[in-house]
Amino acid sequence: MRRKMKFKEIRIDGIELSPANVRKADVEEGLDELARSISEIGLQQPVVVYQEDEKYKLIIGQRRYLACKKLGWQRIPALIRHVESETEARIVSFSENIHRLDLDYRDKMRVAAELRKSLKSVNKVAQRLGVSGQTVRNYLGYEGVPERLKELVDQRKISAQTALAISRSVPEEDKAVQIAEKVREAPTSERRRNLIEVAKENPEKSADQIAALAQKQKFRQITLNLTPRVAGALEAACPAYQGEPKDIATEALEEWLGRRGFLK
Repeated sequence: MRRKMKFKEIRIDGIELSPANVRKADVEEGLDELARSISEIGLQQPVVVYQEDEKYKLIIGQRRYLACKKLGWQRIPALIRHVESETEARIVSFSENIHRLDLDYRDKMRVAAELRKSLKSVNKVAQRLGVSGQTVRNYLGYEGVPERLKELVDQRKISAQTALAISRSVPEEDKAVQIAEKVREAPTSERRRNLIEVAKENPEKSADQIAALAQKQKFRQITLNLTPRVAGALEAACPAYQGEPKDIATEALEEWLGRRGFLK
């Protein structure tokens, strides 16, 4: 039987996280971008709570709730649901999370490209979507690479792939151009890739300092044997993501390790 829910704006300080909420990992990831999105276009979906004594217990929408708190909201739209027990609340929370699908990356790329055509600016697209300019550049691929880096590609000083990698790793355009010059001087592809990675990890350092750090680093090589299915998926990702298999695999591995707390 479908349970009725009552819509109401409730005070944020009257909400507590329910122990039944199943989302525990990666709660803070992307929270600033979510807050920017809510600030720009509003909260598109209310949170779901149940009432226990004088408090409301949150079971769906934890990240939305935290983002609205970050924005300083006093009240938040909520659906108040009746639950018989904490077990039922946990089932509701799990069902919402397991059936929710993130927007496909190809759809994000398409939307970003369409908005850039109409808004004429990466920064304007970022502002309207409530995400960072770097996130929009990632969606856009080479189309989002700054013009000064594209000029280096046209002059055959760096490859389009290198320009894209630098753009994704170094948001500041002037510094990105300086890093491109350093990358151009690197003797091997491993050194070039490492320099870009060091730039990404040390945004506060100058191009000269980054080059010096990259020069000191040593490499460790690990060979991975992939199943045909995984290898095929990796190859299929290359044109969509505009990257080489080794670069995409490295980025995916770094993201996986970072999300699980192994990569500091």
